[in-house]
Amino acid sequence: MSINLVYPIKMTHHHLAMRQDKSVMAFYRIPNTPITITDTDKKEKHKITVAQMIKKLAKNKTFEISLIPKDYLLEEKMVDFAEALADDSRQLGEELLLYSVDKLTQEMEIPYQFDWLIGVTLRKQQKLTTIKEMANDSFLELSEKLANGLGYESEISDTWYEDYTNDEFTVYQVLSSLRAKRLSDDELFYYQRMQYLRYIPHYKKEVLANRAMINVTDTLIKVLKGGFLKLESPYGSSFVSLLPVGKIPIQFNGFHLGEFIQRLNFPVELRIKAEFIDRSKIKGKMGRSNTRYNNIMQEAENTDTVQQDEIILGSISLKDLMKKVGNKEDIIDYGAYLIVTGSSVSQLRQRRQVVLNYFDDMGVEISEASQDGPYLFQSLLYGKDLEKKTRTWTHLVTPTGFAELMPFTNTTSGNRIGWYIGRVDNWTGRWDSIQKAIDSSKNIVLYNATVGNKEDIAGKVTKNPHIIITGATGQGKSFLAQIIFLSVALQNVKTLYVDPKRELRNHYMEVINSPEFTRRYPERKAQIEAFNFVTLDSAITSNHGVLDPIVVLDKEQAVEVAKNMLEFLLQAVDDVSMDQKTAITEAINTVVEQRQAGQIVGFKQVIDLLKNNDTKEIASVGRYLSSIVTNSILELAFSDGQVKGLDYDARVTVLEVANLKLPKDDSTKISDHERNSITLMFALGAFCTHFGERHENEDTIEFFDEAWILMKSAEGKAVIKNMRRIGRSKNNTLALITQSVHDA
Repeated sequence: MSINLVYPIKMTHHHLAMRQDKSVMAFYRIPNTPITITDTDKKEKHKITVAQMIKKLAKNKTFEISLIPKDYLLEEKMVDFAEALADDSRQLGEELLLYSVDKLTQEMEIPYQFDWLIGVTLRKQQKLTTIKEMANDSFLELSEKLANGLGYESEISDTWYEDYTNDEFTVYQVLSSLRAKRLSDDELFYYQRMQYLRYIPHYKKEVLANRAMINVTDTLIKVLKGGFLKLESPYGSSFVSLLPVGKIPIQFNGFHLGEFIQRLNFPVELRIKAEFIDRSKIKGKMGRSNTRYNNIMQEAENTDTVQQDEIILGSISLKDLMKKVGNKEDIIDYGAYLIVTGSSVSQLRQRRQVVLNYFDDMGVEISEASQDGPYLFQSLLYGKDLEKKTRTWTHLVTPTGFAELMPFTNTTSGNRIGWYIGRVDNWTGRWDSIQKAIDSSKNIVLYNATVGNKEDIAGKVTKNPHIIITGATGQGKSFLAQIIFLSVALQNVKTLYVDPKRELRNHYMEVINSPEFTRRYPERKAQIEAFNFVTLDSAITSNHGVLDPIVVLDKEQAVEVAKNMLEFLLQAVDDVSMDQKTAITEAINTVVEQRQAGQIVGFKQVIDLLKNNDTKEIASVGRYLSSIVTNSILELAFSDGQVKGLDYDARVTVLEVANLKLPKDDSTKISDHERNSITLMFALGAFCTHFGERHENEDTIEFFDEAWILMKSAEGKAVIKNMRRIGRSKNNTLALITQSVHDA
């Protein structure tokens, strides 16, 4: 068999590509829709969306879909991300980023991610309005065919793409249901070039340095024994095997080919070539097939032999297809082809066998096509429609059936750029060990905790900047929180970690005081030693007043919080008079004004003013409040103004809270200690809120460990609600570590 090695695309303009026959295709990237392998409801909704979208492409006749395992370009991304590091942590941050690159590259050779592309043939805009214009256009087409037959080529207008703008806009609107993105000049060239750089390490910038069309195919292709292909490029070499998807189960439901491929622990590319067929052209073929099935079944009945399930199901499936054709439903003829790659022939053989066994277990026949490698390689290039060779393995489906392939989805989590924090588990079973789970997945998770606050981030699907880490006790909530916390602490981000369990400081001190840790990780030790550790323990005299609202808050906030605290304490007292409430407000205002004027005063002076008031009724309130504060957790919020207070300027602060006891939400009675704890929460919440909103141009993040402690009470919920409200407007992120998603 002869093979035409002419590259199918003649020229491009942005995301439009003119083919050798001068027809035009438009190429788009479909952002991945993340769906976990157990989320059946979301899968069904996605399939409905895909079926509706594909059905609307019927007028365009042909389309192609590609699932591309693309080089993660991890090193380039980490170099870019290093710009977000804080100056005092840059050395450690850069070392950790490069360490991640080295370890992942050592294990995976080429860390990769998946992209979904779709190419749709466009219809030319008809501008002809008169018979004369139509005749002239027909004459020009005939002249062009004659010229081509004689070896000449007619000149192509520099604005050839303008004839397709209307239909391109229509196609783009159809694809917008899945947030399609038009490819740029660079992207379209890169995806074309990648066809000849499969599994070859490279720098994207080098590939894009010269975007001439002739450079797309700048790779030597050698045919090896067994039908393997060897790609030799200026960047290196790799080995390729092309495997068409042959016979598939008649019961097509749940054949999520796009999902199944991504579960493998090595990169496999998927190419789908498809076209809507003329229903009238398959009626004869269906009739002949129906006659053949009837003859086989009749013969089995006459000879009293068992009917094979394959024949019975095939007959039912054929009649269902005949019914759909009779109802004028759209029918798609498509072929699906797997492209397996490796850095060596032995690796390719192993991977190829894994793919064959993997699909054989599903009852799917994968053709080895060992003699068809060169033909398939050429036939699967962008811009190629289904042709004689690729039609050997085609299947007939409706748009609903086509959606069962589950295109345009993945199980990816995290961000496109950030810290490496783990991998997505692509199996629903239970692993024997963590190492086996890690080895089975190459779906890495990068995470940047502050990216939710940023605008114009490609692929971002939510504007909610906040984080919740949930799970049962002992399942690793705090471990994940520590990974994220220590990573964020290296960035130019003001960070606050609230630790009600008082475990973090002791753990860190124990670790960094180890001589072995000091020897192996001196930079990490220096990072932890630079943290501002604060323990809120009323038993420690030096802690008294560190949460004094009059000391740590601005004027308006100080007045509001101080007033709320005292009024809440007085809820336990019956018959608080209006004069007493007024005196409290006046005393707070007086002390706050003194503080603003430069005097060294604090919350204790409010109590003193009340105690020393000439009015007995007001003085008694002062004495009552003084008795409650003394020797209680409330001493953390009352000072004489000489205490420094919590530091807003420290870049990383770990805040421990001792003896905090909050009542449950539905409690009808609360103890004195619970009331005092709630009162302290007003001050603590105000500090955290002020921490996040002081400078709107400064990234801030607060981690609340064991957030359920706060969420047990209405007051604690109010604190969290206020902190969540700051959010995007102040570049603030709130991370809750708790046991249930309902705690948010």
